[in-house]
Amino acid sequence: MAKSQVERSSTSDGLDQINVSGELGAQSVPGLLRKSRGWFDNANSVRVNLAKVKRTDSAGVAMLLDWWRQSQASGTQIQYVNAPAQMLDIIRFCALDDVLPLA
Repeated sequence: MAKSQVERSSTSDGLDQINVSGELGAQSVPGLLRKSRGWFDNANSVRVNLAKVKRTDSAGVAMLLDWWRQSQASGTQIQYVNAPAQMLDIIRFCALDDVLPLA
């Protein structure tokens, strides 16, 4: 399995950005969630860039849902960008495209 990572940075337009890369599955997602715990607590707006996700399953979508819940609890706006087709298919199949803020 390819290494999975999440990294937080600030963009030139002042947004916090989370870059996700690698494969998202049941083995990698728990560690990524632990690493990202608290990232939404003091942010106004967060963009999650999924462009470097190579493979995902429902665990990857569950991670997006967890981050969405964290952002809602802390009053942070969140937006997901560059979601791969495989992830979008799962999101649509689960009727989550009206819940998750995808761009």
